[in-house]
Amino acid sequence: METQNLDTSLPGVRLLQNWVRQRTPLRIRFPGGEQLEGCLDWQDPEFLALRPASAQQPVLIRRSALETIQPLE
Repeated sequence: METQNLDTSLPGVRLLQNWVRQRTPLRIRFPGGEQLEGCLDWQDPEFLALRPASAQQPVLIRRSALETIQPLE
């Protein structure tokens, strides 16, 4: 499996990393209408790790599976 690096020159990558640092509460929506809320723990080229408020472990979300990400604040 080939490893890809995040392109930190992309504004979307920088914004997500800012939300990780600030522990910004987010809502992630999926094409079928399902949504999850929580804070991002980390991102890599393929996944986002979203930790719901009451969870001890993050949920891994494949970037290609999501529709929108928006801050709740």
